[in-house]
Amino acid sequence: MAKSPVGVLLLHGLSSHINCIDPVVPRLQKLGIPYRMPVLRGHGTQPSDLIGVKWQDWVEDGQKALDDLLQECEKAIIVGLSMGGVVALNLTANNQSRVEGLVCIAPALKLKSKLSALAPLIALVQKTLVFKPDPLGYFDQEAAKTSLNYPEVPTSVVVELIKFGKLTARPEFLSRIKVPTLILQTSQDRTVDPSMAQHLHDNLGSADRRLIWFHRSGHEMLRDAQREEILDEIEKFVAEIATKAQKGVSA
Repeated sequence: MAKSPVGVLLLHGLSSHINCIDPVVPRLQKLGIPYRMPVLRGHGTQPSDLIGVKWQDWVEDGQKALDDLLQECEKAIIVGLSMGGVVALNLTANNQSRVEGLVCIAPALKLKSKLSALAPLIALVQKTLVFKPDPLGYFDQEAAKTSLNYPEVPTSVVVELIKFGKLTARPEFLSRIKVPTLILQTSQDRTVDPSMAQHLHDNLGSADRRLIWFHRSGHEMLRDAQREEILDEIEKFVAEIATKAQKGVSA
């Protein structure tokens, strides 16, 4: 059986339920594109399962899902939200001959909180970070009520995410990434530093890199007020790369 020209790997964020990324699935089904949507280490169960998890574990889980997808497809497009965007950048750098495109949605290269610099010290005395309800975190308050994300995480895993983001944000690392890349970021992000989207755009090695800003969305961009516009941009990008792949032309 012939392989599909492209498939899509979908990667969720830290503490996230799979429903933070699965709104992309109907768009892929409409295009007839295979996909994988792994649950990364420590997720999908209980917050305590994140204790001891390292960033390398998330990359390893993503790599396994990518390898599985590539049994069915010739090339992959990797789509990641928040922490998943950081995983996506690393997988792309490590698999460029097999990755045809990359979508980073509010990538967690740097957290917005000024306290994040003190996270290693805070982790010594505060073992759990509880997420307090934030009425400004969503524009669509009804969507906010349906969140299935973990209500808390071990503080140690936040330290791990900060380390992961810092390593990935290095210009010398980003310059290695040559594939077409779409970056989607909200200016109203209260979780990650929005300015890092521009940093990412400016330091990628790809000649085809696009940054699109949204202004009526919180960090959970695929579940907030502008979700359909954001999904439209993802679908358009994926369809463009898939069409080129089907014609046998490298994207």
